Amino acid sequence: MNNAGANEQTVTCSHRGEGKSCPISKTPCLGECIYANILDDINLGIIGFDISKKEVFFQNKLAVEIFKGTIQPKDYEALVSLLLSDIEIPFLAATLMEPRTIRYGNKFIGYTIYLISDTYLWVYVTDITEKTRLQAIAEAVNTMDNLGYIFSGIRHELGNPINSIKTTLAVCKKNLAAYSKEAVNEFLDRMLSDIGRVEVLLKDLKNFSMYENPECREVHIASFMNNLLAMVERDFSTHKIRIKTFYRPDAEYGLFDPRALQHVMLNVLTNASDALQDIESPEIMISTLRSDSRLVIRIRDNGCGMPEEQKKHLFQPFSTTKSHGTGLGLVIIKKMMFKMNGTVEVESQEGIGTIVILSLPISQSCNA
Repeated sequence: MNNAGANEQTVTCSHRGEGKSCPISKTPCLGECIYANILDDINLGIIGFDISKKEVFFQNKLAVEIFKGTIQPKDYEALVSLLLSDIEIPFLAATLMEPRTIRYGNKFIGYTIYLISDTYLWVYVTDITEKTRLQAIAEAVNTMDNLGYIFSGIRHELGNPINSIKTTLAVCKKNLAAYSKEAVNEFLDRMLSDIGRVEVLLKDLKNFSMYENPECREVHIASFMNNLLAMVERDFSTHKIRIKTFYRPDAEYGLFDPRALQHVMLNVLTNASDALQDIESPEIMISTLRSDSRLVIRIRDNGCGMPEEQKKHLFQPFSTTKSHGTGLGLVIIKKMMFKMNGTVEVESQEGIGTIVILSLPISQSCNA
């Protein structure tokens, strides 16, 4: 291979040398590898595994950069543990080419596995964190645009208690002279309960229209959290819920509307409190960290968690398992976060707990 200049370096793979074949071209290896040079500069992370020798024979610059700081270059055991832990090679060769996604620290990694022989395995890796964030924002916009579905739900949620009140009044009026005082009080209590349901829905609908144009500004996150927790401390202490906090020093300031984020956090903490009922040692952990140009707030509880079926409908309006809920809480959270150029994700395991991850723009003060 002809080198164009003195500073140009030829990339080689671990299979170079006399008598060895190239895992890419299947021809005898010449030592200096044109294929390795091309793959090293491509805008895609590429890792080559020799599964018979249990070694990484090739890893280009982008693949090294994606795992920089946590996995050393060509660390076979670490890379296999992360990317191939659930694969029985070569028995699942037919299904390896399906795209996969994993959460890696604060990143989302997309990758595809190609088994090209009984010996060699290629993995194409890319950082899809920004793509995932944009998809989450697009989903939020889609949810907000689906007004027909929302108004249909409103009619249903208002219609049920109103019809119940109407029926109760009609029965009570018709039999008022015949009913005892206790019976009349029972009918009145039933109507008051239905009116309470309407009030809760109207309050949530008011919240839904709040902060249409949030006033985002630079906010010191630790001070914001301390003020927020001072509001809920007494109520959580009454329920013996312990709140722990950890704020990373490289994520001191965020860009958001403190009123809107306060509303979001109160919703999240209320949901966590509900999930911690009947838990022996209830605990909520709030932590902040920096991920590139984003401020990430994680709220983790050790509550009851959610089954898979419930997670599918989390952000659908009027979908709730609570007897006292309207199913608008998470929809409101998603809308408010979107308005502040933020995102919300929920991870949950039944019987283990739930993690809510809020992502917002970080302030220039952190960069400074």
